[in-house]
Amino acid sequence: MKRLLLLSALPLLAVASMLLGQAPAASTLRTPNGDKPLSVIHQGSQTYFAVDEVITALGGTVRQENGGFKTALGGVEAAFGPDSRFAVVRDELVEMPVPPLSAAGKPYATIQFFQGYLTRAATLDASWDAATHVLSIRPVQQTQVSVAASLANVQGTTKLVVTLSAPAEYVIVKEPGVYTVRFKTPIRAPYADQAQDDPNVSKLSFSGNDLRIQLTSPDVIADAYKLDNPFRVVLDLRKGTAATTAPTTQLPMPAKPVEQPGIHTIVIDPGHGGKDVGAIGPGGTSEKDLTLAVSRKLAAALGAKTGARIVLTREDDTVVSLDQRTAIANQYHADLFLSVHMNAAVVKGARGSETYFLSADASDELAKKAAESENASASAAAAPSSDLKLILWDLAQQSYLQESSRFATDIQEEMNAIAGIQNRGVKQAPFKVLVGATMPAALVEVAFISNPEEETKLKSDAFVTTVVDAITRAVMKYKADYETRIGAVKPPTPAPPAPATATTPATRTGT
Repeated sequence: MKRLLLLSALPLLAVASMLLGQAPAASTLRTPNGDKPLSVIHQGSQTYFAVDEVITALGGTVRQENGGFKTALGGVEAAFGPDSRFAVVRDELVEMPVPPLSAAGKPYATIQFFQGYLTRAATLDASWDAATHVLSIRPVQQTQVSVAASLANVQGTTKLVVTLSAPAEYVIVKEPGVYTVRFKTPIRAPYADQAQDDPNVSKLSFSGNDLRIQLTSPDVIADAYKLDNPFRVVLDLRKGTAATTAPTTQLPMPAKPVEQPGIHTIVIDPGHGGKDVGAIGPGGTSEKDLTLAVSRKLAAALGAKTGARIVLTREDDTVVSLDQRTAIANQYHADLFLSVHMNAAVVKGARGSETYFLSADASDELAKKAAESENASASAAAAPSSDLKLILWDLAQQSYLQESSRFATDIQEEMNAIAGIQNRGVKQAPFKVLVGATMPAALVEVAFISNPEEETKLKSDAFVTTVVDAITRAVMKYKADYETRIGAVKPPTPAPPAPATATTPATRTGT
């Protein structure tokens, strides 16, 4: 409970008031102890349920603490707040599609919160029937496989990830305007129907052992494949040529080979962009232009030398929010994430390179100020990142902490080898652009744009090429080391010792 105690001590953002003035609607809560009225809020395509009404009906408690909420049931606590899509349960994260709401001091959360929490706290499952307006709470049926579906659109491609609690056989059937994932194992669906605000998918529906994917138009096509640990079925849906096949065809599975463990996808994030210019050098150079120039060359070099798929979070001078940057990395299932920035300081003569990985607490005062400077460049319309969100993602990053540290260290070591670059070390800080990354992630401050000498260097193609070469070597070093450690590649065979050579004894002279 160390993390939960820490959460309760943090000042959270004020609880959000009810959006659009919608009042809770009456529905039914069905538990093993009987039926009770239940307050429900419908917001867009999402349905929210009164957390206190559900938990207290099951014999638990809900209390408000410092702007967030904590629940207790069966000796298991959960902490959550209105500014994060994640709740903490037993030092684990439970993901929701949207943050909880608060109305009249009462917390409301989507079905995913109850499914994640009740399974851990009381071996209970939750399901919502939108037709009858009934939220059912019942013991988990161990013979069934639970299913969760998440959907996001990145650059025109909709990635639908169907995560199962255990491997299951399935086929995918294509019909006009619909894809159906037909499981051969009994499944426990999260809901019956859910409308989607997506350019390619209009609705997801579960019926029996089928997941029905309603398309927005008949020209949407899909590539499908599966992933393991956990078992997932992934469909990449995009606009293509209108279907001319027979009314029902089975999609070959898998549509592409399952990737073996290793570094297959790398996301490079050119810092800033659009109206967010970043720091400005004394000669008028903007950080956003330099980060894009470095990142483009880095993407080309990494693509040529690593064989990995390289994705840029922006390829031109456009605005990409800090949250979107890591979301892109997550949706592409990136194995590495690197954000590229240029440093700035009010201290005259500050120079050199430094590399960061995420922590809720900065490693020193200068690291804290660097993070504050980069975080402040986010869109003015974006809500500030709360301590709760940072702690939640600090927790989420624990499994990647050592790898992020190794990755950052490799980058810094190669940057140190560049002539004239001062080593400022590897540090930790709460950079918002790293919050949300579900893979090893680092941020490199290449040099100080605020230093006239380093600004001049950064405008030089030769220096940029040197930086790109250094980072490329670092990524290749980390990739080789990581894939060797996990057994994806065999370590190089040691060279046999050189054969001994015969030597002629020196001739002694004299008596």
